[in-house]
Amino acid sequence: MTKMVQLHCPSTGQTVDKFVISPFQTHEQVIQGIRIRLGIQHAALYTTDAKLITNFDSLQEDQRVLVAATSSELMLPDAPTGFILYDGEESDEVDPTTEGFEQPWEDLTEREKCDHILSLVEQKPTTRNKLRITRPYQSVQPDLFTMHLNSISPTEAEALIDQRWRTTVEHFLPDALKPAKPKTSGKFWDEQVVATLSVLSSFTHGQSRLAREFLEEAVSMRMERSVDDDKDSIVRGQDVIDAVALVYERAGVIPAKLTKHKSAKVKQKERRKAEKEKAVKEKKNAEARRGSGW
Repeated sequence: MTKMVQLHCPSTGQTVDKFVISPFQTHEQVIQGIRIRLGIQHAALYTTDAKLITNFDSLQEDQRVLVAATSSELMLPDAPTGFILYDGEESDEVDPTTEGFEQPWEDLTEREKCDHILSLVEQKPTTRNKLRITRPYQSVQPDLFTMHLNSISPTEAEALIDQRWRTTVEHFLPDALKPAKPKTSGKFWDEQVVATLSVLSSFTHGQSRLAREFLEEAVSMRMERSVDDDKDSIVRGQDVIDAVALVYERAGVIPAKLTKHKSAKVKQKERRKAEKEKAVKEKKNAEARRGSGW
């Protein structure tokens, strides 16, 4: 019986709905089709409980199937996305050896809050894609304003980022989002970016991976809605501010203005492109008619 399943590749973030598996296909044909569809060189299939699938006959209609893109990839149980305003509610599930264990959340240092959430993710891997937002938007918003006034030094911002994410700015930013040399003579290429990143880290303790995904989305949105030739992917301070807004929008804390704004810009750009292509096509058709003696 032909079945349609949903494919999800955690390492690439790709999801394919309604992938068709026919009973007339061999095992290798199915795997090859999945590799082609996802654009990967290797494909191993797993259930959402991270159990290897070897018999495709066991698949159910509309089943969600996890796909490993490399032979060395360690597949973890599926982790749905989500958001929660976090204030230490899961403290009992943190590893007891974690620094600050049993202390009230509000008494923890920035580093201890980071380790607290890192421990939660390790103890509860199926919650790794649930963003635990550690500050209300009302307290974050004023910080974004003061960042424009350069109220924090790059050194202080960098130290805070390390405490909250256990990583440096250079390691946090993907290659596509940073210049070849983020630092020259000890100075960052853009101090406002570092300052705003410290704000992003202030409510995403221990969750740099999720924060990075929102930042990458913000940069992508800026590039998509650009109506000129400005396609530079190097992150800007405004990109980080947009990433902050995206988090709280998706969490339902503030209205989704940024997403709506993006859609309008993209539609406008696509409309202009379509009009230009139409004009070029009409011109070519007119020239063809003249050439044929019409």
